[in-house]
Amino acid sequence: MGTPKRARLEEEPKDMPPKKKGDVPGKGLMYVDIKVNGKAIRAMVDTGATHNYISSTEVERLGLTLEKGCGRVKAINSAAQPVAGIARSVLIKIGPYEGRTNFSVVIMDDFKLILGLEFLRDTKTTVMPCTNSLVMLGNKPCVIPTISSRAGERSISALQLKKGIKRE
Repeated sequence: MGTPKRARLEEEPKDMPPKKKGDVPGKGLMYVDIKVNGKAIRAMVDTGATHNYISSTEVERLGLTLEKGCGRVKAINSAAQPVAGIARSVLIKIGPYEGRTNFSVVIMDDFKLILGLEFLRDTKTTVMPCTNSLVMLGNKPCVIPTISSRAGERSISALQLKKGIKRE
């Protein structure tokens, strides 16, 4: 009898070097330090987010002017919530890149700013997790290093914290 298919699929290709612990430069979320209206903030890069989002708690600090927002935003583990407003044509700077983008203002407890597909498409940016970087292919091509969450670092949601406090 031959080798079962499952066993064949699990074998490492012979021409690939064996994986060593620590080979992957960073696992987890990808962040970039950016400036919004000249003020520093850390943004999560999210290829699963359709738009760019900013926490309602950051609007005043960053000096953003809002237009009336419409629609709702639904995250996986939370109820749909209304968009509090739209900040249009906001000046941002990421490494050598400087340009303008829009942000939908929503209530977020986990992140302050999310750069989603809207930003990636507008700036012709590709996410390169294997090198922990963003490759911007627009007018001034450049590579922006990203920051990974630290190994072993773990965060919990507000709901997990609330349950933990109840249980002491």
